Amino acid sequence: MLELPQDLVTPAPPPATPRLAARYAQLLDAAARFATLEYPDIDITAVAEEAGVAFGTAHRYFPSAAHLLLALHRRQLLELRARVEDRASGSRTEAQRARLLAGAAVELFHMRLAQPAVNSCLDELIVPADHELTGLVGEVDELSWSVLGRLAGGAERGRSIVHVISGLVSAVRTGRLIPLEAEKQLKASCEIVARRRTSRAG
Repeated sequence: MLELPQDLVTPAPPPATPRLAARYAQLLDAAARFATLEYPDIDITAVAEEAGVAFGTAHRYFPSAAHLLLALHRRQLLELRARVEDRASGSRTEAQRARLLAGAAVELFHMRLAQPAVNSCLDELIVPADHELTGLVGEVDELSWSVLGRLAGGAERGRSIVHVISGLVSAVRTGRLIPLEAEKQLKASCEIVARRRTSRAG
């Protein structure tokens, strides 16, 4: 399990001014390149240097690697949600929605598998209930559940699929499954969820 440093400062909210918003985006872009590393290898100084942003600016918004990686994943989930909503708007049948659900779940699975540092934040990070980072963790969790829930028939079903994804990523990372087999199992889980939605609707 990963533990947060004890002496973190409260980060500034995402900036609204165009110049600072661009720097914030540059930091997240750089973080995406570092997210392929393991969590202990994430260094805010190196990310800031890669982004061409002063360390003080980076630290103001991201006082720890966890803040940075969770903010990165929040952005990725918002982008995934936009893609899902765009695809779902033209879907009329349950079969179409089931295919979209499997596609979105597989996309999230590969996103987490390709970013060990992000995955560690989601599955291994210990965040005390009274820590200010709890809000960001909750926001990321809710986003992931709602993105899949949009196609699965509710946030609770979306949450179930996210838990399946977490388990499958862990199984691949520990060598118990190959990615192709994990993907097949995930699609089968999505099919079960979609079938239950159809049977209840009938």
